[in-house]
Amino acid sequence: MKFIIPFILLIFSFFSLKSQVVKHPIPGEKIDFVVTFGIFSAGKATMLTDTVTYNINDRKTYKINLGGKTTGVFDLFAKVRNNWGSYVNESDFNPQKFYRYLSEGKYKKNEILNFQNDSDSVQIEILDKETKDFVGYKSFHFEDDIQKIIRSYFMNYWIASLAYLRSLDYDSANYGDLVEIPYFEDNSKFSYQMKFIRKEEINSKIGSFNTIVLSPLIPNKNKLFKEEDAVKFWITDDKKKIPLKLEAKMNFGNFVIEIDDYSNVK
Repeated sequence: MKFIIPFILLIFSFFSLKSQVVKHPIPGEKIDFVVTFGIFSAGKATMLTDTVTYNINDRKTYKINLGGKTTGVFDLFAKVRNNWGSYVNESDFNPQKFYRYLSEGKYKKNEILNFQNDSDSVQIEILDKETKDFVGYKSFHFEDDIQKIIRSYFMNYWIASLAYLRSLDYDSANYGDLVEIPYFEDNSKFSYQMKFIRKEEINSKIGSFNTIVLSPLIPNKNKLFKEEDAVKFWITDDKKKIPLKLEAKMNFGNFVIEIDDYSNVK
């Protein structure tokens, strides 16, 4: 789990396509994943949307939690027990608040990130590493620290991005379509591009599905990935847009994240 984190944020972005009638996430929705590295079982993760909504910055939000842990031999040498959470607007899935509770071997960190209306900064609540009691505040400025914000909270942006990605209609998508969207409202200094690859049928642990295949646009100069479109992501080509599979072909091995089970997905 710890090893796949640095590149996962690259995988998810926003397509400026027409929204579906049914939006995701659905309160109470639960999706379980398994992670493999080569032939080895590496970890498990569960994404859960709370059954109630929360008022954050005077907006109605969904709370989506992603819990991840290492398994097998990875758990013996690099034990990870992490939780990330995003509060995203019910209407447009813009993030309003993040949290991350990290336990990776001896390393521990607990923080809450608050987006502030009419502000060009974000506020960080620092929590005690063990008890999660409040310790103090620090702030990041968008203009100077936006790269630092993204690197530190990329898993949370991934959660928010995935929620939006699943709300779109891909009927009008064509091979090679690229869409660039900033992650912050009224801030164009940081964005990602996602490419539509194709539609295909694949088998999974929960059945066979027609899927939409997407890939992040990765910079040419990188030492992490083997080839163009080295990272691919499959979601079901239906109104549920269930995330089925992520595959990353890397120079030091291949990671695969696959759905294991789900419930309350509509």
